[in-house]
This record gives sequence, structure tokens and C-alpha cells, in this order.
Amino acid sequence: MTTTLDVDVAVVGAGPAGSTLAALLARRGFSVALIDRDAFPRDKLCGEFLSYDALPIVEALNVDLNGAPEITSCRVVGRNRTYAFDFPHPARGVSRMFLDAALHRRASDTGAQAITATATAVSRDSVTFDGGAVRARVVAGAWGRWGRFDQQLGRAFVRDRSHRNFGFKRHYRGNGAKGVIELYSFAHGYLGVNDVEGGITNICGLVHASRLQGHKGRWDAFVETIRTEERPLESMYARYAPAQDGFLSSEPVIFRARSAVEEGIFMIGDASGVIDPLTGNGMAMAMQSAVVAASFISDALAGDRDRAEDGYRNRHTEIFGPRIAWSRRAAFLLSRPGLLDAALHIHPRHAGEFFLRKTRADRDAIARMLR
Repeated sequence: MTTTLDVDVAVVGAGPAGSTLAALLARRGFSVALIDRDAFPRDKLCGEFLSYDALPIVEALNVDLNGAPEITSCRVVGRNRTYAFDFPHPARGVSRMFLDAALHRRASDTGAQAITATATAVSRDSVTFDGGAVRARVVAGAWGRWGRFDQQLGRAFVRDRSHRNFGFKRHYRGNGAKGVIELYSFAHGYLGVNDVEGGITNICGLVHASRLQGHKGRWDAFVETIRTEERPLESMYARYAPAQDGFLSSEPVIFRARSAVEEGIFMIGDASGVIDPLTGNGMAMAMQSAVVAASFISDALAGDRDRAEDGYRNRHTEIFGPRIAWSRRAAFLLSRPGLLDAALHIHPRHAGEFFLRKTRADRDAIARMLR
């Protein structure tokens, strides 16, 4: 039997962006369907670092991060040099298993209707899935960096073959630095290392597709290769033992521009633009894009749809475009170990402060958007 649900907003994807948007809109009194193929909790590829500029959103939604360790500084580890800097406010290390479930639960508690189903088609006013459909006045896409709907909508970035990267992660236990996120370089890629809840350390990497030829998805073999190439990676991995049976890996990660509105669908999170994981700002940016989109979706529901779509496109570009561009510059440096060592030799005094300013939002500005 096919069921049809009528709502104000249908959100496809219940990661940090989708669940945040669903909670914000439900709190404003709109009827919201939140659709995801997975049941929660579930694991997900991610650096699992929640930047301090996302915490005003966490607080506004009354999401409890108790048990997620504070991270107060960053250490960039080169072949022969390191560079460390403090954050102006503590960030948190939190797994996607924990955070996504907490945000999804908050969205449901606020009034969003959670639907566990695989969506098969989307348009500006409907979402179809096995066994049913949702008719909506507005549809929001929160399906991540890559999905079947990107191809269905003919988005230009899916045809890009030269900028494809792949992510990989695994949880470990061991004796690492506490309260620190570490960044490590290797040729055409990089790794981030930080603690999450439960005494677990997440080691997550990104590598250009050209480096994976011959590995055929055998991430153990690839990690052994980069450990052999880079002495700091060998020293780091030697401190840990796997706490998961295997690696999680991603669909292609493509750092190309993408529109914040496609065929009338409001895109949020990685579906609207991908920031380099090395910034540690991916989850924060996803949640912030939901905050920005919520106001324009409210306007669209009030009747001025075209103006709301244009407004969101422009505002998204204004807020996130420069941050994504700066992340690409930093990634270029971090994925070239020799160049990184030369840069660390210069050791600019305020480089960390500059990097944070260019890749993060102002916490007070985010708090004002939430009022």
C-alpha cells in the first residue's frame, strides 16, 4: 500500500545539516518530514571534530554533548617540524554515531516526522520512496557530498574526473595527545587525528584518487604505504591499536562549486558545498548552512519563492564561498610534505589565528541568526 504524506517541508538526509534544519523549522511551527535511509545511531565517515563555531547551534537545540572531550588546540605535524596553536574557544571531539543520533532525536522531539526509507526520486515539491511519497511545499537536499540525486539533477560537479578524492577513517585506542587535533601530511593527502567520546581516537584521512591505483579498496595496504613514506605517520600509528574491524570509506569527494539551490530544491550541508576536512569545520558548516537556509525556507513558505531561492544562493555564497576557497589553499600545502616543511620553517607567528579567521564563522553572528 502506498502512503502519501503532505507537509510544509521535506528534508532528504538526516545528518548534521538535515536534522538541524528539521529541528529549526519544526520549532517554528512548520510540518516537517525528515527522510533518511538509515536508522540511528549509525556510523559515518567523518573527521568527527565539532568546531567551536557550531556550539551555539548545539546549545540552542539543547543537544547534550556530555562525554564528548574538549579540544583546545591544533598541532600541524610535518616531516621535521611542527606548528601548534590554540583555539579561541574549546571545540569538541564527537563521533557521528553520537552526534547524528542526538540531532535526529532532537528533530523528532521538536515535532519533525522521521521516516526511515530510501528516497528514489526528488523534485521541488515531492520525495518518493519505496512504499510512499511526501508532498511538500519546499524540499531540502541534505544527502551529503555525493548522491544519486546529484546525477538525477544533472549537477555539473558529478562529471568532474580530475578533482576526485576519497576519504577513509577508523577508530583506535591508544596513547595520543589529549585535547589536541593533529594534522599529518603525506603526498596528495592528509590525516586528522582527535579523540571522541568513550576513550576512542578517530583517525580520518583524505587522498586524491590518483594515489589509490593498485590498492583496489584495500585501505590497510594504503595506510601501510604512507606509514613507510612518512616517519611522523609511522610514529603516530604505532601509538594506537584498531578499535574497529575495518575502515569506512567515502564516495568521491569533489571540491568543485555547486549551487545552493538546484531545480527549486534548497541544498544544505555538503550537498551545497564541500569544505576540506583538514579545516575541522565540515560539521559546523553543515549545521550553519541549515541555520541560514531556515530563514529563506520560511520566506519561501510565506509566498515569495523566487526571491527566497535567490536570496539563499547569494547568502550561501557570501558566507561559505571564501571559507571553502581558503580551505583549498590550506589543503594544497598540507598534501605536499616538502612544501609543508618549508612553510613550517618560516613559522609565521599568527598563521593559526589567520587560518581560523578565514575558515570559521563568528560565534556571536551564529547566535544572532538563531534568535
